[in-house]
This record gives sequence, structure tokens and C-alpha cells, in this order.
Amino acid sequence: MSRQHKVKMTLAEIMENKELFLQHYNLKDEFEKSGYDWNELMGIAQQFERDRESKYPELIQQYISRIASFDVIHSYRYRIKETDSLIKKIITKANQKGKIVALDDYLVNITDLLGIRVLYVFKEDYYRVHEQLMEAFKHQLVENVHIKLQPGDDKSLYEKILDCDPIIEEKNAYRSIHYTLCAEENNMRSVRLEIQTRTLFEEGWSEINHKLVYKNQDVADYFVLLQASKILSTLVGNCDTLGMLMKNIYDEYNKRLAGGLEEVKTEIPKSEVMQEILNDFLMK
Repeated sequence: MSRQHKVKMTLAEIMENKELFLQHYNLKDEFEKSGYDWNELMGIAQQFERDRESKYPELIQQYISRIASFDVIHSYRYRIKETDSLIKKIITKANQKGKIVALDDYLVNITDLLGIRVLYVFKEDYYRVHEQLMEAFKHQLVENVHIKLQPGDDKSLYEKILDCDPIIEEKNAYRSIHYTLCAEENNMRSVRLEIQTRTLFEEGWSEINHKLVYKNQDVADYFVLLQASKILSTLVGNCDTLGMLMKNIYDEYNKRLAGGLEEVKTEIPKSEVMQEILNDFLMK
């Protein structure tokens, strides 16, 4: 079954037919290697499903209400992980890192059960968002901040974030800044919440890449999709850089007009002020 045709399975469907679930997600071999007992996994699934329906929607809305008031935010999205995706991830990660979770610690070891994505327009806006996240939630951080970039991206822009792990550069990976919190204040064993921040351009590439590349790795023309995605990612990085340049020019223009210099206000036409600024930027 190709990935683009897969449909989410409900918990009832998973519990009723183990073999169908493993076949549905091509997990039969991985499950056998994972070391997990099926009943153990279903215990995790049942507990998570209960909290997913009764507890987590209200919890994540508390964060949305606070983040919605932040400066320079364009928009935001949020999600609670699907139960079938959780079981799939547990099995898959077991073969990458060994058996990793149990009923009493999966909330701590699976760090993206709750997710919020915060979007802003200009790349340099990341720091104002970072400041507000730190002011609101720093005491709930359970990991250092993670910054993911594409090879060749300018790392110097992010030097203002001091408490972060080394910047990760990954080919064909999305650019993003990650914050992992314990979602319940004063409870370090509570469910984890991952907040990602990125630009609108990068979000657009991520959506296209997820739908057309990530979900189609088994199609005949996957290589073509992958190469096109790499080109698009490069263009996205250039768009973010150009957008930041335009903002810097615009800010400098308004600064000079409001600078209190009479010759700027009365003698020099605005068009000449803009031309002077453009010349200054081109000379840098």
C-alpha cells in the first residue's frame, strides 16, 4: 500500500486487528525486532487516547491563548498527535535507539505529542518571538533550544540565542527553531509540548515537501520530486533573505525621514532619500 493512500486507523480498529495495523504501516518486521509486547503498546494507546480526547485539547488551548498575544506573530497552528501515529513512532524509534518507552514514561520520551507551530513574516523576527517564549515558558523547558538550518544558511543571525544546542544542518530538512516544554507547569513528568517557529516562506516549503516528497518515497519518480524540493528550499532561503533586506531598507527609510534633520524633511524629496538608502545598501 503506497503512503499517499493510507488512512488513519482508530484505536478500536487497531485493537481489533493487530495484523491489519502492522500491514497498514509496513511495520511487521519492525515490530518483531522492536522487543515490544503488543498488549504493552495497547496499554499506552488506551491511556493516550483517553487524555487526547479529555485533557489535552484544553491544555493546548491555554498555550494558544497566550501565544496569540505575542508581538510579530503572523499566525499559528497546533495539533495533538494521533494515537496510531504514536504507536507507529514508538515501534519505529525502538529499531533506531532500542526499546525506549513504557506506560509510565512515554509522556517524557516522546516529545512531540502536543505541537504548536508559530509563524512570522521576516526571518529576523525569530528573536522577538524567542524573547517572548523565554519570558513565558523558560522555566518549563526540558531541553536546550534546537535550531535546524539548511547547509550554507547564515548561522550568525542566531548568535543572540545563547542557551541552545549546536545548530543542526540537514540536507532537505526544514528550517525551524524548536522548544520542548513540560506542558503542565511545575510537573516535569507531564506530557511534552513542542513549539516550532519559522517563517511563512519556510512553512510553505515544508507543507509542499511533506505532501509531495515525504509521503511519496515509494513512487517511481521520487528522485525527481526530491531534487525539485531541494531547488525550492534554496529559493525559499533566498526569499527570506530578500524579505529581510527589504525590511531593513524600509526601516532605514522611515528612520531617516523621522530623524529630525530639516534638510531631509523639507529639502530632499522622499524618492531621493530612498535612492540614497539603496545606494548605501548596494555599497555594503
